[in-house]
Amino acid sequence: MRSRSDRRHRIARAAARTTYLVKASARLGAPSSVLLIAALIAGAAWLTKLSGGAPTAYVHAYYVPIIVAAGRFHWRGALPTAVVAGLLAGPLMPLELGGGAQQPATEWCVRLVAFLTIGWLVAALSKGSSRSFAAIVTDAREAHVLRLALAQRQLFPHYQPILDLRTQHVVGFEALCRWQDPVRGLVSPADFIPLAERTQIDVAIGTLMLGEAVQQTADWHAAGTRDLVIAVNISANHLCQPTFIGHITDALDRAGLRPANLCVEITETAIIHDRATALANITHIHELGVLISLDDFGTGQSSLAYLQEFPIDIVKIDQSFVARVDVDPKCAALVLAIIQLAHALGATTVGEGIERPAQLEALIALGCNQGQGFYLGRPAPPVSAAAPELRPLVSSPDPVA
Repeated sequence: MRSRSDRRHRIARAAARTTYLVKASARLGAPSSVLLIAALIAGAAWLTKLSGGAPTAYVHAYYVPIIVAAGRFHWRGALPTAVVAGLLAGPLMPLELGGGAQQPATEWCVRLVAFLTIGWLVAALSKGSSRSFAAIVTDAREAHVLRLALAQRQLFPHYQPILDLRTQHVVGFEALCRWQDPVRGLVSPADFIPLAERTQIDVAIGTLMLGEAVQQTADWHAAGTRDLVIAVNISANHLCQPTFIGHITDALDRAGLRPANLCVEITETAIIHDRATALANITHIHELGVLISLDDFGTGQSSLAYLQEFPIDIVKIDQSFVARVDVDPKCAALVLAIIQLAHALGATTVGEGIERPAQLEALIALGCNQGQGFYLGRPAPPVSAAAPELRPLVSSPDPVA
């Protein structure tokens, strides 16, 4: 068991060093990068020679200059470097330095093909992406850490209250993912949610948050609260998965929660990712009774079209508008227009990012239905059903006739 763990740590350290070299090469000029690649090739040749000749495990050191060359110069650097590495680790490197026996041609040719293939693949990935190869390698390394965190239950939801602005009572919560790393402490969602979306871990995280949040809401209801709605954010990738509807129904069935107590929050990005699939899946769960919320409204280019085409129950006014609603008349006019439009289409409005009393008063005056933000309540672990903020929701006994 220890040897397997040690091997993983060695691989992680090697990946980190390779990433550092690729990043360093990207910062260097072309001549300096060529010198770095030449030095790496020389180092690999020296290691192989020191080990007694080829083939040995040290032959894999040639992959480092190939990857660096691919990340810096794409295929123009990767292929020549792979050829040089293949020759140095092939016909120019005897099987045994002492005896001088040459490697069979089939053996070193296979290695040369492997070097060329890796060089070509890395160059293709680096050039075909808008992100550098160094960033891709970094993502792969950090995604491994995030997957381990997910497996070890280091990810969990915190709940931010959503209030009815007229009564000031809690009507629901939004489940927000948090990561408690044993070394780094509480990791900001801004640091790992984009990584999860880039590396396709968002589906697993979304499924976990969905199940946890739905179960917590069912527990609140079982303890005596009534009609709490839990809002769960769904990524673009998750929304368009064939298993998405199953994830929704399974979570509701396991917890015994009514579909009307679940709100799925989507963004315009999620809709344009795959419009046809998104529309089909959203329509399906809406017909089951699940509420649909359009998050960050007003920041996209086609939000009005989505309000018409998609079954939207809740429109969340982006915090960029709420931030100045109490000091900027133009911003207040825009918020009023959004509220009136949403109400005309039968949707409830929620103001996001309320951080001061003046913003709250402005939203109430403009007719906004609900709100959330640090001023009303910060994201936190689940409160008890007996907590003061949930007391207005506790079911009272039926009056005696």
